[in-house]
Amino acid sequence: MAAQHSLFQVTSFVDNANVHTFADGTLVTRNPRCGQWVKLGWLDRRSRFIGVSRGGALVIDHTSGGNFKKFAAKVAAFKKANSRQTSFDW
Repeated sequence: MAAQHSLFQVTSFVDNANVHTFADGTLVTRNPRCGQWVKLGWLDRRSRFIGVSRGGALVIDHTSGGNFKKFAAKVAAFKKANSRQTSFDW
């Protein structure tokens, strides 16, 4: 059996048991990459992971499917909304 490439990640499965620790960043397996496929236990199709907001909410795209332009626009909006430039102490 050939070794898997170190950057390759399979679909991550998220259910009620691991939803709070899925993307907390404490372990490599809990640090999904933007664009990685995610299978939520309560949905019948896979979705794409976008990121974790400043408030700790998981942001996952369910509607773009394979359309890269739509997904890229959602990622750009997420990054703009969660940029350090839009973070104010007051």
